[in-house]
Amino acid sequence: MIKFAISVLCAAAMMGMLHPASALAQQAPLPAANESGSPAFDTLRNEAIAKKVPLVIYLTGSSWCSYCNIFTNKHIKERIFKRESGEKFIFWLVDTRQAPGRSPGSFTFQFIPEEAAKVVGCAGSKAPYVVFGPPAVIILDPVSGKVIKRMAGQGDMDKEGKSLPAVIKECWKNFQEEEEKNS
Repeated sequence: MIKFAISVLCAAAMMGMLHPASALAQQAPLPAANESGSPAFDTLRNEAIAKKVPLVIYLTGSSWCSYCNIFTNKHIKERIFKRESGEKFIFWLVDTRQAPGRSPGSFTFQFIPEEAAKVVGCAGSKAPYVVFGPPAVIILDPVSGKVIKRMAGQGDMDKEGKSLPAVIKECWKNFQEEEEKNS
């Protein structure tokens, strides 16, 4: 029964039926450069700032999440993704392990690297970048730390109808154009 309730709530949240502020109200403020608490994130963010490209965070549960494995095989292991990563965008893979919870049907996530939990987390987390669970992609402006786009797995990719690098490129271009207009 608990598993069913959790799946219904997650599905409702993913479809936008729950007020998004409820999940975001607990979020920490966006971290200033080099102040996230995660040396890995700060290093990658600085690299993205230097190269003037977006920072892409991919939250996966590679050892236990079948949807993550499908997403990884279809998008992350794609030749064009590997070719453009590091040049057109900076990529950070954050893996999670499931750790048993204290009650039946519950679980918590252990982040790899562990410090990643200071930056990205699942619903209910106080991390600055919150998703409903893996697989999830977050495209960030490395300078401001603003989220340009969040995608929750294959469903969002199917709506885009193009490769992940193409989505990243388009989002980054649109973000830069919008920033220019507002300047």
